[in-house]
Amino acid sequence: MTDPETDCFDQVAACVFVVEPDTEGTPRYTIWNRTAELESGLSRDMVIGKTARDIYPPSLAEPEYQHHMAAILSGEPKIYEFNILDSGTATWWRRTLKPQRNLRGQVTGIIGTSIDISAEHEARRLHHNLSCLNNDAEQFVALAAHDLRTPMRNISILADMLRDDFEDHGDGKLQLIDLLDEVATKSGILLRDVLTHADQTNTAPDIVPFDFAPLCQIILDVLDPRAVHFVTWPDVTLYGDKTAIQIVLRNLLDNSMKHGSKDRLSIVIEARQSGPGTISIEVRDDGSGFKNIGQAFVENASLRGDTGYGLLSIRRLLTARGGTISVLDSSDKNGCAIGFTLPGKVMSTSIEPPKLARIARKTG
Repeated sequence: MTDPETDCFDQVAACVFVVEPDTEGTPRYTIWNRTAELESGLSRDMVIGKTARDIYPPSLAEPEYQHHMAAILSGEPKIYEFNILDSGTATWWRRTLKPQRNLRGQVTGIIGTSIDISAEHEARRLHHNLSCLNNDAEQFVALAAHDLRTPMRNISILADMLRDDFEDHGDGKLQLIDLLDEVATKSGILLRDVLTHADQTNTAPDIVPFDFAPLCQIILDVLDPRAVHFVTWPDVTLYGDKTAIQIVLRNLLDNSMKHGSKDRLSIVIEARQSGPGTISIEVRDDGSGFKNIGQAFVENASLRGDTGYGLLSIRRLLTARGGTISVLDSSDKNGCAIGFTLPGKVMSTSIEPPKLARIARKTG
C-alpha cells in the first residue's frame, strides 16, 4: 500500500526529501521522492532511516549533516550550493532546507529540495572569465595610454625646439613642424579621454551627449594628419559611451589605413539609430577588403593568423558594454565594411551634407 504523502512528493519533478529528528535529535531521512532516486542513484531503501553521514561520500557527508542540524536547531531556512564529482565531471546543485513546525512552534523536521544548476554555474563561470578578460583588456589600454603621454609631450617639446631659430625657406618644412606638434597635442587629448574613463571608480559606461563630427575630426587629425585619405562622416549628436566609441572608431579607421593596400582610400563613416536604445556605427572603405581569416576572427573571436590584438580588444570592450561588432556586406563587393553597435541614441541630425575630411582639415 502506497504512502499518500510519499506519493504526493513523487509527482514533483525535482529532488524532494524530508528529514526528521529521532528521539535523540539525530536528523534522519523519512521521505526520498522518485526524482531524488533517479538523480542520485540511491534507492529509498538505501536512504530512509539513515543520516547524511550514512549515504553521502565523505566530502559531502559531514557538511550536509551539519546543514540538517543547523536548520533543525535554528528553525531558519537554509539555501546553499554544492557539487558532486562523478567520473571526473562535476554537477552543481542548489539545495533549500525549510523547517516545519508543529502547533507549539517546535521544529518537527525539514523539507529539502535540490535542483541541478550546472548550466547556471557554467554560465556564471564564463561570465566571470569574460569580465576578467575585459578588465585585463581595459587595464592594458589604460596602461598603454598612460605610458604614451610622456612621448607625446616630448614630441611637442621637440617641435618647439625645432622652431627656435628655424629659418623658413618656404619649402613647407615649418608647416611640417607645426603639423607634428598638432598631432602630438591631439593625441594627448585622446589619451587623456581614455585615462579619465579608466580612472573612474565606477566601471559602468559613462553615457553622455556629444557631437560626433568633432570626434571624427580629431581622430583623423591624429591618424591622417596630411589628409591623404578622403573621409566623410555625418554631423550628428549622439547620446552614448563617448570614450568607447572613440576607442573602437579609432581602431577601425587605423586598420583601414594600415591594411587597405592603397595610397589614398575613400572611407565613409556612418552613424544611425539601429533600434530602440541602440546606435549603429559603420566604417566602409574601398581598400583591398577583409581576408577570410579576419572575418572569421570578428565573428568568432579566434585570435590567429594576421588578425592582431586590436580587434580582440575592441570586441571585448564592446561585449562588456552590451554592444556587438560584425563584418558587413559591401554593396560593390570591394573594400572592407565593419559595423559596431552600442547602447545609446541619435539625438539630432544636421540637414547639412556630411563633413568632408579633406575640406574640413588642414592639408599642409
